[in-house]
Amino acid sequence: MKKIEIDYNDVGTFPKFSRVVIRILLEILKCMMKKKEPPILTLNGHAVFLTEHIMKLLGISVRKVRQLRSDDEIEYMINEDGTAIFHLDTHVQEYIDRTFVSSRTPEGERRKRLRGERVKNFDTD
Repeated sequence: MKKIEIDYNDVGTFPKFSRVVIRILLEILKCMMKKKEPPILTLNGHAVFLTEHIMKLLGISVRKVRQLRSDDEIEYMINEDGTAIFHLDTHVQEYIDRTFVSSRTPEGERRKRLRGERVKNFDTD
């Protein structure tokens, strides 16, 4: 196999090389995403979500999921000895309906303004 030297100072070579690398990385990321998709588990016609699925769905940490459960913000199913916990799709949907609003509603507009103000406060120019 012939070893090809890449001249990073050559304007024509580097963009081609970077495009190939980015394409390869995107394919790797696609494969990784497919592996992390939550399995579709059902129980009596309801989808079942494990803690990992809630974390991925809402973009929160395991600590936040536990806090939501302990604060009784999100309903869950628990076995007799407390070792197994899962959420049904109705539990997740109820939490989303109570917590989130559309960005096009007046409340959503207000939340966007507040978020924008918080971001401005963190800017360091």
